Amino acid sequence: MLLGTRTRRSILRLGCVAAMLGLGVPEGEVRADPVAALSVAGRPVGPSEDARGLVADLADAALERRVTLRVMGRPTHRTWRELGAEVDQERLVGWIEAARSPDSPMSEHARDEGTSELALRLPMRLDAEKAAEVLAQIAARIDQPARDARVNTDDGTITPDQEGRKVDVWATLDALDTGLRGGAEEIEVVVLRTAAHRTDEELEGARFDTLLGSFQTPYNGMARDRTHNLRVAASKVDGLVLMPGETFDFNDHVGERSLANGFKPATVIAGGELVDGVGGGACQITGTLHAAVFFAGLEIRERHPHSRPSSYIKLGLDAAVSYPNLSFAFRNDRDFPIYVRLKVSGGWTQVELWGASRTDEVKFMRRIDEVLPFEERETQDSNLPAGVRVLSQRGVPGFVVSRWRLRRDVNTNITTREMSSDRYPPTTQIWRVGTGGPVPADYEPPAGDEHDEYTADEYTVMTQGPGIEETETIRRAGRTGTPGWTVRQGMPGVEPE
Repeated sequence: MLLGTRTRRSILRLGCVAAMLGLGVPEGEVRADPVAALSVAGRPVGPSEDARGLVADLADAALERRVTLRVMGRPTHRTWRELGAEVDQERLVGWIEAARSPDSPMSEHARDEGTSELALRLPMRLDAEKAAEVLAQIAARIDQPARDARVNTDDGTITPDQEGRKVDVWATLDALDTGLRGGAEEIEVVVLRTAAHRTDEELEGARFDTLLGSFQTPYNGMARDRTHNLRVAASKVDGLVLMPGETFDFNDHVGERSLANGFKPATVIAGGELVDGVGGGACQITGTLHAAVFFAGLEIRERHPHSRPSSYIKLGLDAAVSYPNLSFAFRNDRDFPIYVRLKVSGGWTQVELWGASRTDEVKFMRRIDEVLPFEERETQDSNLPAGVRVLSQRGVPGFVVSRWRLRRDVNTNITTREMSSDRYPPTTQIWRVGTGGPVPADYEPPAGDEHDEYTADEYTVMTQGPGIEETETIRRAGRTGTPGWTVRQGMPGVEPE
């Protein structure tokens, strides 16, 4: 008589129960013996060996096994435990108990397959967060940004380029996970490499012995955070080399003005008002750079005037930037490389552009065509005693100006002219008026805005070029260039009433 599979399995289970109880198996029945041999990770397991103690020992041995991490060809060693590997000990104990049980699905499957031995693996997994911490330690030693070759602005030597490197944490985690499951003894840490844009080989033989254009603007060294920002921005541009035809974009090159990029909060112009913002001072770098580029006669691709005149630079030479929307960009339209020297020191921001030769004389001409009077308003402030007025923001007139760049080749006497106009909106004058309690005896109000009245020459001509030392300047004060002109033009003053 043939028995079905389910019937045979039932008889086997009955036989196992009888054997576990010490009863004889009726003649003609099939004995359900457990699998003859059992091993875990290649280690034989005795039929009565303590499963939990065994698993704990095997887990410790596996986690203390050392693995070699190769980082750019160099070995570094870690244990799997240090890399965040874990063994699911409860799961493995359950597997062993199932293998020892004659009527477990594991044993039944082994018998059905005709297997005389069960070889169990260690159920291991990788804690990605712990492994990532180890990789972050490695990355701290390996990661470096790609750096272009630069001209050392102190002695003219070339600073070699630097390859960019970055540990690919996610790809390496995948490799670790695969290696853990496969028992690998060596794993390659994935490192992404980025070539420098400008190599020192490209600069070999280049000449930088002629000053093409320069400019400097003053800064207040007592404003420490703003001075810090000036130096951070300058350090990202100083020594820059542009090959013929290349374009420099300030936002692309310097990056976001953020804490992560090294900048600090300082005063910025927003909507025509002075407010605190991260990266304040970057516009002075671009304004000074723009002026040097202007006098070098280079092609200016993008430039924006400020929303209010700047105290450190003349109308028409400033250049506003705001990441990522407003930038300053210029192109090297010469047939030789140029490099930028940009220093912030001793109260001056200084820019120089150097190259192989210069034959053109460049004039900056600016004329104020229209003055836009500023308005005045008051805001109530309960923190001030009643009736006390403090100047929160001094008014600045707006201007419409025409500007020209005249380039004359000193060899051919041929002159080219470029003309454009800038519009600077007026800045509202704002007073804070106290609504608090009575004025205390001997009360001294806050200083408020201590900026001087803004004056600007109605007509200015500035020239640089061969045979001219520094910058020749012709100024005509006109109606806007002498103190008190705003009141004479009918705009509100700031003297106490």
